[in-house]
Amino acid sequence: MGGAVDVAGNIHESAIGNSAAEWNLYVDPYAADVVVASGAPITFVPLDATNHAPVTVKFYDRLASDHKTPAATFVFDLLTKNRSFLTSGGYYFWDPLSAAILTNEGLAEIEVRTLAVIVDEGPESGRTKPTSSGSEVRVAMSADGAAFEDLFLATLNGRSL
Repeated sequence: MGGAVDVAGNIHESAIGNSAAEWNLYVDPYAADVVVASGAPITFVPLDATNHAPVTVKFYDRLASDHKTPAATFVFDLLTKNRSFLTSGGYYFWDPLSAAILTNEGLAEIEVRTLAVIVDEGPESGRTKPTSSGSEVRVAMSADGAAFEDLFLATLNGRSL
């Protein structure tokens, strides 16, 4: 999980006013650049996709009535203790969605994009910038949030879909 390609980033409290980067790449843009430029096969799951999978009160309510395993109960308890964050509208299934896409690419629309990571310190540090001089990577540009929620809830409860 990392990056923000065609959407705004999530570094809102940055002293340098960075509105382009996603947190994971922002904290170490040099390492992200090395990985992107390495030539290794990469599939980014950026904010472009995770923005389609918010953690909602509706999902919480589904989980409240369907947490039959220790894993599901753990997630329910975690969301319960962070209910104010949940209701803020700023909480997404960032990492769980990324893991799910790794096992089921049908959850996302994936495109090949040519990207570079901005490493220079400044208002775009950590940005995943589309550019013809970058490296080709696979990028999940959107995701099916409802299908992910169904899969996640089933997986947490030890059921298959």
